[in-house]
Amino acid sequence: MKMPKPIVVALLTLAAMPWASGHDFHAGAIGVDRARAGPSTPGQREDAAYLTITNSGKADELVAVSCTVASSVELRSPAQGGRDADARTVRSIPIPARGTLELKPDGYHLAFIALNYSFTAGERIAAKLRFASGLELPVEFEVREQ
Repeated sequence: MKMPKPIVVALLTLAAMPWASGHDFHAGAIGVDRARAGPSTPGQREDAAYLTITNSGKADELVAVSCTVASSVELRSPAQGGRDADARTVRSIPIPARGTLELKPDGYHLAFIALNYSFTAGERIAAKLRFASGLELPVEFEVREQ
C-alpha cells in the first residue's frame, strides 16, 4: 500500500523534530524544565533559583541570565563542602552534549541578587538564559515552596 505524499512528508517532519520540544521551555537543542525559586521574605537581598537543562546537541555553557526583578543573576557552582552558603560565583556552567544538568541546592544553581521586591508563592519570574553558542532562551521561574 502506498502512502499519500503529504502523509509521508508529515511523518518525516515529525521524526526530524528535536526531542527537546517536549520541555517547558525550549530553543534549538536546549530544553528547560522545572524552573523554580522560593518565596522571599521582606528585606531579603537574594534568592536561589533552580532548573533542569537538557541538551540534545553539542556541549554548551550557560553564560548569563537576565531578568527585571533583580539587579543581577549570578551563576554559582557547588562549594567544596556542598553547601549553598559556601557556593562561589562562576563565569559559566557547562551543559554536557546529549545530556542533562540539574541545577539544584548544594549543586550548580542561580542566585537572583538585589531583589526589587519579595517573591511570593504562585508568581512567575520572567528571565532570559544565554548560552555560549549564542542561543537565548526565555524562561519563567515559578515561585513555590521548595
